[in-house]
Amino acid sequence: MSGGKRVSGRSPRDGRGAHHDETLPDHLFRWSEALSRRLAHEMGVAADPALAGLTGRRARLLQLIPPDGLRASELADRARTTRQALGQLVDVLEGMGLVESVTDPADARVRLVRRNPAGEAASAEVTRAIAAAEQALRDDVGARRYDAMVETMRRLARDVEL
Repeated sequence: MSGGKRVSGRSPRDGRGAHHDETLPDHLFRWSEALSRRLAHEMGVAADPALAGLTGRRARLLQLIPPDGLRASELADRARTTRQALGQLVDVLEGMGLVESVTDPADARVRLVRRNPAGEAASAEVTRAIAAAEQALRDDVGARRYDAMVETMRRLARDVEL
């Protein structure tokens, strides 16, 4: 074993990949990152294998696109990312056959990003997989604890634009 402390008879990494090293700093960043990894794992279990390339950032961006599409600059603002990073993500989603970039009929200089039918289906599948992953977390800790966690997270993030 490489320096990890055994907890409850388990090795430092349990079946979900959680790290049980008691020497790690115990603060919100640690647990926030661990929860993100756990949610990604649960999403992987719940999601259609055909969407394996649809990572968290890509899935989130796909869901941020409204039905009528959005200007690339506005989508970058909505996603809280740079236009350059957005362009790269959109290129990947286009390559996956989930979105299309078209010229805005009102202004030929503007690029609109919109989901195509495959993107609509993928977005619906992401929504379903998120619900299944959240239910797995709820089942693990119980409804009362899960609901309290979600409410606490919402309250702590209330002044932060997401």
